[in-house]
Amino acid sequence: MSLEIVDTVYLVAYLKPSEPLHDEAVGVLESLGPNRKISQAALIELGLLMKSRGFTLDERLKTWKFLEKLISAETIEPIIPRDFTIAAVLTEKYGLDYFDGLVAAQCMVRNAKPLTTDKDIINVVSKVTISDIN
Repeated sequence: MSLEIVDTVYLVAYLKPSEPLHDEAVGVLESLGPNRKISQAALIELGLLMKSRGFTLDERLKTWKFLEKLISAETIEPIIPRDFTIAAVLTEKYGLDYFDGLVAAQCMVRNAKPLTTDKDIINVVSKVTISDIN
């Protein structure tokens, strides 16, 4: 089975029960493992989202402590320098935003499937190859 890389949308939906994607997100995040990992970029983006949306320090700490129990280091897909190289092109040439570019790049570099509802990520990963970028 190939690797699936989970995008930020599932983190947000997991943490917000009113989100339509919540139940699916619970299943996704509770089944992280060797073949399904959360993008390190998704964790960073979540932190920035919480800060920019005015979450208090206490709210952010509670969220991270909760996620510590759910997401182990082994189930996080790290960002490597090659990902930044590919992401730079994806953001400039294909119009992806910064974090979407990183998730898409991780998928392309690892030949992984993006686990997201973001059509831009899905389209780029399905249509653009590393050789198109090099």
